[in-house]
Amino acid sequence: MPDDEFESRILSFERAWQQHGPTEIADYLQPPCGSTSTERRRLLVELIAVDLEFRWRNGSRDPGSSQGATLEGYAARFPELGSLGQWPLELIGEEYRVRRRWGDRPTHADFLARFPAHRERIQAELVRVDRELEEESSAPRLSSLPAGRVSSSETWTDPALDGPLLSHHDILLRRMLGAGRMGKVYEAWQHSAGRAVAVKFLRKTFLDQPRVVQRFLGEARTIAQMRHPNIVGLHGLGRAPGGAYFLVMELVDGPNLALRSRSRLIAVQEAIPWAIAMCRALEHAHARGIIHCDLKPANLLLDGDGRIRVTDFGLARSLREDTPWTAEIEGTVPFMAPEQASSCWGPIDQRTDVYGIGAVLYTLLTGRPPWVGRRLPDILADVISAAPVISPASLRPDLPRPLSDLCRRCLSKSPAERYPTVREVRSALTDLIGEHECVERPG
Repeated sequence: MPDDEFESRILSFERAWQQHGPTEIADYLQPPCGSTSTERRRLLVELIAVDLEFRWRNGSRDPGSSQGATLEGYAARFPELGSLGQWPLELIGEEYRVRRRWGDRPTHADFLARFPAHRERIQAELVRVDRELEEESSAPRLSSLPAGRVSSSETWTDPALDGPLLSHHDILLRRMLGAGRMGKVYEAWQHSAGRAVAVKFLRKTFLDQPRVVQRFLGEARTIAQMRHPNIVGLHGLGRAPGGAYFLVMELVDGPNLALRSRSRLIAVQEAIPWAIAMCRALEHAHARGIIHCDLKPANLLLDGDGRIRVTDFGLARSLREDTPWTAEIEGTVPFMAPEQASSCWGPIDQRTDVYGIGAVLYTLLTGRPPWVGRRLPDILADVISAAPVISPASLRPDLPRPLSDLCRRCLSKSPAERYPTVREVRSALTDLIGEHECVERPG
């Protein structure tokens, strides 16, 4: 399942709970879900964790139970997860957490009696949750943030971020803006600066995975190098009780282009200026040796002034550090450049983002990504094959032919056949504005 589909389902489930109350998990597992049982299981575990939180916090009973939600009730409804002894440890800890916080405060003995298998592991998990809840209680302003697994007494500074870690006491969470496989984003208030901000942090399940944590910290260092009106800026890096890192970023009050393009086809008069603004942001990043590597409509936001803001540098790569190609495929497959999926197409460089620009523009103009299919492996096979993308003009005949050709050149499978730099893409787009008076020049 593509990451944006995974994120969309979790966010839609949470919003439905917030707006309408108890929500049926099964409705969010319907096709087109993941192509494998592993993907469906991963989604189901996340949805159950969200459902547990809402039910105990709101006092909603689990269907078929006279008490609050417990894992036994979910096991009866979703036998695919197996017997309770096979359930993920994180869900056992999550039920204990929400009941201690919002419900009937069960004891360790209660849980060990229900889950006699793996007693030592479960006991350790319950002790860890107790420690996190105790630490959270000492920081009520950030009590909605899940705590981590590292001591919060550590003092840490990073020269690249120009100062020490931000205090968790300075942040007041207001509402959740989005959720995905890696973490959640909240609208919050930063007391010291007197401003609304966005707070992004890792899910607690990743806090014991050093590689994932280092990537999260790397995103902070990457954004800290950039100051541009078309890039969502970083205010700082912070740490919650228990050690969970979080990013404090500019709050952009507007939709992303994925949401905007789902409601209607985007007019040429809008798409070209948006693409030019995206190019300007990427020129700034490339000048600092940073390649975004995950350009897609969901990572392009419209602020209150209608200005494009590029966000989510979580997969960015540094050319100056000579980052080697990795065998792990990273990116969103329908928008991914061939060299991100197979080294036979060459190294990742500026032309990778040129492909990304083409993929975003293609989607805005046609209403679909460059590569589509029922199964992720099929889409990936199309991405790395030599077959060219279908012409945008064949999907939308009213498109100007030069714009369609520009889009196809950006999406050339061979990097050598693309525009060599983002600056040249911007120049070509600007020339199209001159040829079509109906297109307004971006400010």
